[in-house]
Amino acid sequence: MDNNKTFPNLNDLDHILSPRDSNSVWLLVATILSCGWIIYLTYYNSRNVGLILTLIINRLYKNGYIHIGSFSFSVLSGKVMFRDVYYINEDMSIRIQDGLLIFRWWKMYNPKQKQHDPKAETRLYVTVNGFEFHVYNRTDLYARLQETFGLDPTIIPPHRAEEKGSEEWGNTLDSVNIKTETQDPSSSWRSLIPVIKVNISTGRVAFGNHHLPNTLCMNFDDAFLTYTTKPPSSHLDQFMYIVKGSLENVRVMLVPSPRYLGLQNDEPPRLMGEGFVVMQSNDVDIYYYQDEPGLVPEDQDSDACSEGTKLQDLPPCWGLDIVCGKGTDFNYGPWADRQRYSLWKFFLPADYQPMKVSEVATPGKPRQIQAFELRMNIIADATIDLLFTKNRETNAIHVNVGAGSYLEVNIPMTVGENGYSPTIKGQLLHVDTTSSMQYRTLLEAEMLAFHVIAGYPRIWNMPQSWQCEIEVYKATYHFIYAQKNFFTAFLYPYYDWSSTNPDIYSFVPYAWKFKILFHQFEMIWAANQHNWIDCSTKQQENVYLAACGETLNIDFTLPFNEFVPATCNTRFCLRAEDTDMRLSLPDCHPSRYPLLTLANDYQGARPPPDSSMPAEGHAAPPKTSKARWRNITHAEAGWVDCWSVPNFLLIIDYTWHPIYPQKADQQLKQSLSEMEESMLSALRPPEQTAPVPPAPRTASDPSELPPDRLHVEMELSPESHIFLYGPLLRALVSIKVNVCENTKQAQLNFFFF
Repeated sequence: MDNNKTFPNLNDLDHILSPRDSNSVWLLVATILSCGWIIYLTYYNSRNVGLILTLIINRLYKNGYIHIGSFSFSVLSGKVMFRDVYYINEDMSIRIQDGLLIFRWWKMYNPKQKQHDPKAETRLYVTVNGFEFHVYNRTDLYARLQETFGLDPTIIPPHRAEEKGSEEWGNTLDSVNIKTETQDPSSSWRSLIPVIKVNISTGRVAFGNHHLPNTLCMNFDDAFLTYTTKPPSSHLDQFMYIVKGSLENVRVMLVPSPRYLGLQNDEPPRLMGEGFVVMQSNDVDIYYYQDEPGLVPEDQDSDACSEGTKLQDLPPCWGLDIVCGKGTDFNYGPWADRQRYSLWKFFLPADYQPMKVSEVATPGKPRQIQAFELRMNIIADATIDLLFTKNRETNAIHVNVGAGSYLEVNIPMTVGENGYSPTIKGQLLHVDTTSSMQYRTLLEAEMLAFHVIAGYPRIWNMPQSWQCEIEVYKATYHFIYAQKNFFTAFLYPYYDWSSTNPDIYSFVPYAWKFKILFHQFEMIWAANQHNWIDCSTKQQENVYLAACGETLNIDFTLPFNEFVPATCNTRFCLRAEDTDMRLSLPDCHPSRYPLLTLANDYQGARPPPDSSMPAEGHAAPPKTSKARWRNITHAEAGWVDCWSVPNFLLIIDYTWHPIYPQKADQQLKQSLSEMEESMLSALRPPEQTAPVPPAPRTASDPSELPPDRLHVEMELSPESHIFLYGPLLRALVSIKVNVCENTKQAQLNFFFF
């Protein structure tokens, strides 16, 4: 070996290692290098690749930050694995703990396969663990509001706003110059990947931030989703996006926002785990569909178009179908509605500008989606809890519904001359309703259908008209007068669900028009003396009066057209057909058996009704008595007929003086300095000040207040028959006394026609 060389070459090493058993040394070196390389590939290669990809992507993409913790791929198996991936921008964040993507490149590709076939083979399969999608801001919307109100653009820098404006203008032009997809299946990537399957384990979707008291979260354990396309609903569109799948252990909650900046004074009526559960279900199936709009065709001759073609020229479809299985539970109430209002106000703030009428798409432009449709079906027994708080005590209305219940929501996407009108309709089967009062029984019905129409004018502060139609079939309603205060506390907490402080700047006049129709009903009143009611579950010792009939129509309007009015007026109109009044006495009542004996003797000796003389010698057809539906008020159970009215009309005109809260929570009105001063004042020495005489108390005598007015009109048909029994008179007097004791300031005027 040359002494001038610093490092030996391979030949020199071979001469040196030959006499020293070089094979074992080379084996040791190779083993060490192999172990080091394996350790690097196993623990560090994917992380280094993820770091390099993070640097490259963030250098090219400027509208957010993308982080990839580790990234690895295998060409042979077509697998791509990633870990600790998240995307963050000024509006939302997407986080993935880990996942993998498998592309089955070995599957045979047929370029002539049927286009948009939902049953095609799956070449792309994605598995994700720990998925989280969080929306916490709407910078574009608030920047537009700043521009509308003439404020300085502080949310988005000017250069970013210009870039976004140019991008939106480019996107608008691209959407206008849209081109329909060619009929060649090989021209689209959907022919190569017609179906994509995604499995998500432990996912969460959240809406909220630290400026809101509560955040809306949807958690689920497992989700199995499939994305595909299929032919559109109309031949004028291109295709339809389809996302279907199932979710397990779904829970929608209102969770307190961490690091909330305000004072948390509005406590939920019930805490279930992390927060207030709005909806939960063991398994939920979803079906999302959306048409890709095509171009509006040129005007064609109407005679040349067939009827089938005209039926297919429907607007593009857009909707979501949800099917809830076992263990479904809904919870709502005034508190939950106030949180919904705060979330809606933050993410969809009003711009107080007149809405523009949507333009009709002209030929050559994309077709418009008219509405978004949401359907929710319940295929198993479910429960609905309406919760509210009164005097720091949780009250509830518990509703059990059967399988087959559904809900449909239609939200228009266009604005007409009169604004737009969202609609909500649905039905509840086998309804069983109870309350948290001591007298728990409330309502039993075979079916309850409802239809709500909300009218929004184009000007934000113009009067709104809300209509609610409810149809109840084979219903039994149990009424006591204490329910009046119970439902008043539920419907009018501080006279508004969404806000506890009236605000003239955001006041919108509106009116609720209710129409309630009962088919085959029973309305049962407890008629004990001194308003005493036995609330035991079995063998109740109560006197009951029941109004049973075929139809009952109730119409009334709740006007909210004035801001803090001096008086409020509501007019109730009740129309009933084929109505009977029945009386039931408990076994312990001394008049029960004499009443039953008297009623049976009278019914047995009752002469048949007089038949009218036939006209012109023709025999009149006999009247057939139709069997009437009864659920509880059966004669075999001791119910006695007391009054029969073929047609009944009752009009109640009620004018009252609303009582507004005189003083709100003083803690909300105090600033932080005032609160600090009040807390430290107890630790400071008292100051020598002149004594201040206490303010005189103003005694408010209820008799000095202006009275409310209750005007009642009752109209009975001439065929009305009443059977006056002694217990019936006592029951009517007890109901009248109980009502008058609770309405001492009301003036009752009864008019009988």
